[in-house]
Amino acid sequence: MELTSPKVVFVATGEVEQSGTGRNALRNRVVTEQSNLEAIPWNLEGVVPGTGREMKAAPGARILQSYWARFADLSWYEMRFAGTDQMQPLLTTRNPEQLVSAVVQSKQGGHLVFLPAISLGEPEEGAESSESKGDDSGFRLNSIDFLQQLLKIDSELKGQPSVPPPSWAMDSAYQAPSQRRLGKQVQDAQEAEDEAKRLREQLEDSLEDAGLLQALLFAQGRQLEDAVLRALRLMGVKAEHYVDEESEFDAVFAIDGQRFLGEAEGRDRAAIDIDKITQLERNIAEDFAREEVTEHARGVLFGNPQRLTTPGERERTFTTKCMSSAKRNEFALVLTHQMFGPAAYLEATEDHDYAAACRAAITGTKGQVVEFPEVPGGGGGEGS
Repeated sequence: MELTSPKVVFVATGEVEQSGTGRNALRNRVVTEQSNLEAIPWNLEGVVPGTGREMKAAPGARILQSYWARFADLSWYEMRFAGTDQMQPLLTTRNPEQLVSAVVQSKQGGHLVFLPAISLGEPEEGAESSESKGDDSGFRLNSIDFLQQLLKIDSELKGQPSVPPPSWAMDSAYQAPSQRRLGKQVQDAQEAEDEAKRLREQLEDSLEDAGLLQALLFAQGRQLEDAVLRALRLMGVKAEHYVDEESEFDAVFAIDGQRFLGEAEGRDRAAIDIDKITQLERNIAEDFAREEVTEHARGVLFGNPQRLTTPGERERTFTTKCMSSAKRNEFALVLTHQMFGPAAYLEATEDHDYAAACRAAITGTKGQVVEFPEVPGGGGGEGS
């Protein structure tokens, strides 16, 4: 592992702190400091940033002897650190207590080797490879030697000392026929493995996307919000999550020129209560206060009550107070598990007439639970 200088950045934790109420409410994203050193699976102690080239081998650093003879002139350090009892020093600065290279053994039995920064040169952009030009110097030679030296270190750490072949031994002219044949087979197998890995990653990504709609049946939080947005888009609605420095709304969308603002909520075993209607009222007022908004949006509450219960067995959906307040505000109430069937059907068929009927069901409902049109053919699964 090549050690470069510590770099500290601020990253969002995903948490938001809110202070104040109403239009004076402030939402602050929580951030925290993170260093590139945190990616190292070992806690380096006493790290001191600083660049230099004057390094020397530590006593007993036999495993690095060949590597250092080859790459000392191409190496420099960007940080120094203190040694520990679990660490074998390899290279130090003039001060033997300041390490720039070391090796540690992990609990799993492997080893982690810290190396100073190194420059292998740069390949010429747009030029043919060094191999095709017969050039055995520069970036290609350094890269091959670097890999061979790492393999030598690995072998010695495993107790299997070996002599790495020189770079010219990579030429097929110096290889036996069986070596060339097996090398080609290994290369073909590696290419097939890489292609299979790429295909698997693509299929896993597709499977994850396909499973997004299923979240309408059981999810809460941002996962439920994303599923609602996906379902609305399948119904032909341009729906987006909205966030700026002052406001954050689960869903903002328009149907037939009418603007809507949605709030999504999932409850484990309870009905959706009036708190979410109150939240939706505040969001609409906050939205209308924005300079570019000229009329109040209509509210839609997307609820996933009793989300841990099988959809067909859910009895408690919205509380009486929630229903009463929705009627007073003319908000539409949507049960997300009832969106699943229509959305799944539209994903499979792209039935534009049915999508239009779903949009009409939302716009035509005021103060009641939206009743989506029956899925053609009775499809749509358990949640329809």
